[in-house]
Amino acid sequence: MRMLYVIAYFAVEIGAFVAMAHFLGFAWAVLITLAAVVGGFVLLQQQGRKVFAELRRASRNEVDPRGPLTDTALLAAASLLLVVPGIVSTVVGLVLLAPPIRRVMRPVVAAAGARRFAATMDRAGIYASGMYVGRGTVIDGTVVDADGTVVDPTQGPADRGLPRGR
Repeated sequence: MRMLYVIAYFAVEIGAFVAMAHFLGFAWAVLITLAAVVGGFVLLQQQGRKVFAELRRASRNEVDPRGPLTDTALLAAASLLLVVPGIVSTVVGLVLLAPPIRRVMRPVVAAAGARRFAATMDRAGIYASGMYVGRGTVIDGTVVDADGTVVDPTQGPADRGLPRGR
């Protein structure tokens, strides 16, 4: 399936470049492609400074961190699209650098991140309840320590004299 995406990407990029070369000429197509990449990197540098300044403010609890965090994810995606060769990926990367577009994309990125995090935790066996779900047969019974005392499962670690993690 991934190979299909790669082939589709190449087909779209080559088609866009051929169309641009056909209508504008080969030299103009190459020049526009290079100018878009250079302009993208300049814009990336400018927007990157703003986003990382917001991240610093969020680390000092001056602003809500959700905006800068999602902006950082979108900035990373835009950086990747600017580095990948091709006019279509460069244009999409430039669009993602625009602050109004990032503002609109924030809920989408946050939802995708939450979904990805939940799926990762499910694969790890840790669910929202905080309980680890093992892969085995559960046998009801009583737990007895090595010294012969019965362990009450309703007690927390501090109640049993175990050290707490901090």
